[in-house]
Amino acid sequence: MRPLSRACLRPAAGVLPAVVAVAVGALLMCTYSVGQWTSMQVPSWDLAIFSELAKAYAHLEAPVVPIKGEGYNLLGDHFHPVLVLLAPVWALWPSPLALLLVQDLLLAVSAWPITRAAARTVGPWAGGALGLVYVLSWGLQGAVAAQFHEIAFAVPMLAWASAAFVEGRWRSCAAWVAPLVLVKEDLGLTVLMAGLAIAWRGQSDEVRLGRHRLTGAGLGLGLALLGLLSFLLTVAVILPALSPTGAWEYGLGGNSGDGSGASTVSGGLLERLLTPSVKVATLGVLATTAGLVGLASPWMALVLPTLAWRFLSGKEAYWQWEHWHYNAVLMPVAVGALLDVLRRLKGDRPWAQAAAGVRWLAAVAVGLPIALGVATAPRLALAGMLEEGWGQEPPRAQAARQVVETVAQGSTVETDLGLLAYLVPRASVYWVGTSSVDTDYVVIDSYSPAWGGNPPADAAEWAMSTSSSGAVYQLVLDVGGYQVAQRVGQ
Repeated sequence: MRPLSRACLRPAAGVLPAVVAVAVGALLMCTYSVGQWTSMQVPSWDLAIFSELAKAYAHLEAPVVPIKGEGYNLLGDHFHPVLVLLAPVWALWPSPLALLLVQDLLLAVSAWPITRAAARTVGPWAGGALGLVYVLSWGLQGAVAAQFHEIAFAVPMLAWASAAFVEGRWRSCAAWVAPLVLVKEDLGLTVLMAGLAIAWRGQSDEVRLGRHRLTGAGLGLGLALLGLLSFLLTVAVILPALSPTGAWEYGLGGNSGDGSGASTVSGGLLERLLTPSVKVATLGVLATTAGLVGLASPWMALVLPTLAWRFLSGKEAYWQWEHWHYNAVLMPVAVGALLDVLRRLKGDRPWAQAAAGVRWLAAVAVGLPIALGVATAPRLALAGMLEEGWGQEPPRAQAARQVVETVAQGSTVETDLGLLAYLVPRASVYWVGTSSVDTDYVVIDSYSPAWGGNPPADAAEWAMSTSSSGAVYQLVLDVGGYQVAQRVGQ
């Protein structure tokens, strides 16, 4: 049997690092999400909200989410029509866990174009290492821990767009960037910056669009205009029209949509952008992810709109780099910017023929995000899986299942945070903090933080005391710190 030639092995060597990065990312992320779901960790109400949206789409209905309020159309909260793609997922598997796994797979598959571009730029070994660091990066781990959000769809789009930008494939880059306007309203400004980056870098290159020819500058400026107009249309027309307040609820003056209120940050623009120090820390970690040299790439400008609305907001969670999902969209941009600079320095030459100074700079630039990944790993979400007992059912799991089974299929239920997402497949769910209707059931978790350490002693009495129509409730289950009250009369 003849041994394989180097020519035969070369394609496999280019693909294998990407396969490994995607597989490792998918395995770890999905394992984490299953464990998180099984152990009933609930970081926020967002998973329940998006599950209600998916359920509505699966029934070919508008995304009305009673958790946010009676008749609340979620397209008036954020503009994310791309989430209609969740309809078949929910139809096949009506569980919030399905949304978690969809997000995990979307984030993991984004490592494919990033790793492939890295392998073509710096070689399979260094590119594979960079791909692994990317798929396990602080931004993606934060998104997985925070559970499902719409940006799960933006990350692979930005990853493929970044790879195309690095390799000067302007038409492909624009095609991947443009749909971002359907993911979230602020990403229209990201599209704007991507268009300007294409116009700058590919200004004299010829681009074919069907029978038409234009320059990279023309394509980029057209894309920038699309992004700007989409942003203005969504925040000035669509969101106010669908929002119950008649306004965009997530402007820089405050975030009434999630209850954080008006900004408490004062001072000049520079002071608001750089204080407190947690913002500088986030900028430093992001710059390190780009190997520092990525700051010289016009592609890095794509992070500016996201950083601006976060840092100018008064909500402290927006400023952090360790937690939540806000950093996920920055990851493919930062690594793409790093590769863009290295590819331009290297040119078309193999690394072995590049100047010694260039090779040294590339080693440092690639080594920085790798070192960052290793140093920060113990502080990030996936490290939690190493803790004893992680992912196991909590002592109250059986009681929680009793509660869910007590609530009748197709009914309405008002509850706090604890079982909010777990009740969505069975009922239309309302949250105690926003509900103004008398539901068929009221479920109270005495350990939920919603009560500030002072939960109601009797769910039925509490439900009747807060009823707007004199509804009568009866306590039907009291187990494991959970109480279920059922409506039995007007």
